[in-house]
Amino acid sequence: MKALFLTAACILFTLLPASAGFRGSIDFTPAEIAAHRRYNNTIVDTARDYLNGVWNDHVKFYRANGVSKYYGDRNNSLDTRRERIAALRNAGKSTALVDSLQPTSCIGLCLGALRAGFNAPGDQDLASAWSKIETYARANELDGCAVLDALQKLGWRILYWNPSPRDNERWDREDGTRASRGWHAWRYLTVMRNNMYYFNRVDDKTTLVGFDTTIPAAFRNVRFFVGVAHTGYHVFPGFSGEIIEAHSTRALTSFNNLEESPFNPLKNGGGPRWTATERYRSGIIGIPPQ
Repeated sequence: MKALFLTAACILFTLLPASAGFRGSIDFTPAEIAAHRRYNNTIVDTARDYLNGVWNDHVKFYRANGVSKYYGDRNNSLDTRRERIAALRNAGKSTALVDSLQPTSCIGLCLGALRAGFNAPGDQDLASAWSKIETYARANELDGCAVLDALQKLGWRILYWNPSPRDNERWDREDGTRASRGWHAWRYLTVMRNNMYYFNRVDDKTTLVGFDTTIPAAFRNVRFFVGVAHTGYHVFPGFSGEIIEAHSTRALTSFNNLEESPFNPLKNGGGPRWTATERYRSGIIGIPPQ
């Protein structure tokens, strides 16, 4: 059955037209690349501090008020200030909290951490590089894969992650036709054959492949990373083997608008995940120069 599927997939691969790739293009000047190299440690340390700060702020606020300070920016019932006031009132909370609330999303949290890192040194060339990245991301509808494409041109490495390729076909069946589906078997095939995941060139297709629930020890030494799941549907920044992910459609009363967990997609309590019981199961991760 597996051989039959791969044969069919190979035939499909040859029939599909070449895609144009990401919208627009992005390139960096030698000065921008040099600035990124020079301030790499500052970028990483600041991005880590940003994630920790947001997470700690989230926990403190929720414990004090019973609602999340960070609300999903794709939750249509929270689009306006009036709707957020109504949500607070319906939850039996003080409406005075409304001006403390801040929108969040998976890509928004990631961009916030990177923005803080790139802007921390106050270097003009590094700020210029970040402006290009943000413009490129917006041109591609804030696709995490586009962000990794940009970072790769600054020296970041792209790792394909898939904890159990033998389960690709089952995962595809379970994903069905939902927008968050992972195209696991197809992406695995293109990575293994052509070192390509979607429009992203993969630098490493072994380290984070087939690990099941035992994460390679070396990955825990990565001081900061940007993960993408299911072809950019979800983005999850993290560091030292842990991830902090934001969700954009959950209720204001949900503590899990933000979640912290080990990067361990198949293990109970691990992430990334889109519900309490369902996990994202393959994608790519970008790591900065070590």
